[in-house]
Amino acid sequence: MKGQNKNIIIFAAVIFLCQCEKVTKVPYANDRIVEDNAQAALYFHTVFREAENAWAFIDSVDYAEGVYKDPASTLTVYKELTYNDTTNTVSIEYHDWQTNHLLLMGNMDVVFKDSYRKNGVVANIYLSGFSINGQNVVGEPSIKYTGSNTKVQYTYTLNNAAIYEEGNSKQVLISGTISNGQYERIEGNETWTQDDDVWAYSGEMKGQLRNDPNLKYTNTVLSTYMVNGESINGKINYNMDCTTARQGISQIKIPGRSDIIFFYGCSECYLISVSHID
Repeated sequence: MKGQNKNIIIFAAVIFLCQCEKVTKVPYANDRIVEDNAQAALYFHTVFREAENAWAFIDSVDYAEGVYKDPASTLTVYKELTYNDTTNTVSIEYHDWQTNHLLLMGNMDVVFKDSYRKNGVVANIYLSGFSINGQNVVGEPSIKYTGSNTKVQYTYTLNNAAIYEEGNSKQVLISGTISNGQYERIEGNETWTQDDDVWAYSGEMKGQLRNDPNLKYTNTVLSTYMVNGESINGKINYNMDCTTARQGISQIKIPGRSDIIFFYGCSECYLISVSHID
């Protein structure tokens, strides 16, 4: 990836951190649009990753009812899983829990009707008082296993999702819907733990920024992108070591504005181009 980063930086107009800032009354610039979209993608990926991992863990203990606390937990900082065999529900409670440079609080229920990694099985995810870095996250996610014994793959659906300003349950920073997101775990299939996982994601997210009807966006992960005559895989690769994503290329379209194409570089995003495509 070092060689690829160098090529992309040659074309970069702006370099900035992929971190969502608080609402400020300034014109909505391209870098801010990218920041909000990149953060939303990471937050919604975190919901997917945490739910998938909880399902994997309960499978690893043979669906035995009980309460399970992450070994790194303390009395005040913890992640606790409770499994109910009657309802096929694993409930996760987070309290000041740090994961992948993010602070998780609140509750998540993962409800499934059959065993982990069985083709076609769906797990529905319910969020309650759930927040990331102090920002409330709401939505109706579900994951459907579409893989095999050799490939771990899911279809990710996300409806009525939104991220709110920190400390303000009424100010929506960004809303989002994903109808057919595709995940494949390309590293870490041998264990149920998250530390060695790398997820490759492709799909399209639609929504609105700041409840502004003039800022309705479509964020599409590009399958490939040409840089200096070289075709680069555009799928977003998420791992636990990067504050954004390890790699990936997305295009944001907002009616009446130029298209934005940006590249993920683990700790930063690189704005590759801003051009209108008819």
